Amino acid sequence: AMEAAPALFVPQILFAGFFIKMELIPPFVRWIQYICSLKWGMNILLITEFADVQGGDEVLEANDAHEDDLWIYYIVLIGIFIVFRVIGMIALERKAKALYN
Repeated sequence: AMEAAPALFVPQILFAGFFIKMELIPPFVRWIQYICSLKWGMNILLITEFADVQGGDEVLEANDAHEDDLWIYYIVLIGIFIVFRVIGMIALERKAKALYN
């Protein structure tokens, strides 16, 4: 499991937009940012921490987080969680049927 962890976490970090701006990522792979839960979670965290702080608007703008979209970030994060859980459940069910039939 430890060997597989970087395969999961490195794309999350790359496409969340912290270290590399999305404008620098080639357009044909930018869509991956929308399925990375780290992006949505960090937007929620940034808004929670910096919304009412002096100079916080610059931090939010630099990270492409918008206060008005906070509820959308929550919905998308919950949606990603549910979709990947359902996909995992379906895959596990198919594997179990193949193994026990």
